[in-house]
Amino acid sequence: MTPARVRRERDKLNQRQAILNAAREIAASEGWGAVTTRRVAERIEYTHPTIYEHFESKSALLAELTREGYRLLLAELRAARAKAHDPAQAAQAMAQAYCTFAWTHRELYEVMHGLSGTCIEPDAYRKEGEAVIAEARAAIEAWAKAEKVKLANADDAVLILWSVLHGIASLALNKQIVGGKKHAAALAARAVDDLLSAWRAARCV
Repeated sequence: MTPARVRRERDKLNQRQAILNAAREIAASEGWGAVTTRRVAERIEYTHPTIYEHFESKSALLAELTREGYRLLLAELRAARAKAHDPAQAAQAMAQAYCTFAWTHRELYEVMHGLSGTCIEPDAYRKEGEAVIAEARAAIEAWAKAEKVKLANADDAVLILWSVLHGIASLALNKQIVGGKKHAAALAARAVDDLLSAWRAARCV
C-alpha cells in the first residue's frame, strides 16, 4: 500500500470516528432525540452527504455506537476481573464496573439498551453483546468451580445477575434511588453478595 493510500485510509477512519464522537456528544448534552445526521454534520463542519459515505442512515450510526458501547463495556469488565484476587471478588468488581460504565457513558448505555426512544435490531450487535455475556459467564463459572457449586445453567445465572444490575443502574440514571449513585453502588454490591450467598447455600446455580 502506497503512503498516499495509507494516509487516505487513516483520514477516512479519523473522519468516521469524528462522526461517532459528535453523535455521542449531542446525545450526552441533548438526548438521542436530538441526534440527526444533519446535526452531526453541522457539529463537525462536514457536508451532509459526507455522513452517508460512512453510515447509510441514522440507524446504521446508532448500530455502530451500540457495538462500540459493548466493546468498551467488555474491556472494562475484563479489566475489573483481571485485578480481582479471587472469583467472588471478581464478581463484585465486575458488578461495580458495569454500574460505573452505565453512569460514566450514559449516552452509550441508553442506546445499547433501547432507552430514550432508541431501538436497534439485536442482530446488529449480536457478536459484541455475546462477547460481554461470555465474559460474565466465565466469571460465574470460575466462581462456581472455586465454591464447588453445581452450575446447572450458567446463561440463566448471567441473565439474573444482569437483570439486577441493569435495574439498579437504570434507576440510578433516572435519579430514582434515594442516595444517588453512591447508594446504588452499595445496593449493587449487596445484590451480588446476596445472589452468591444464595447460590452457595443451595449448592446449585
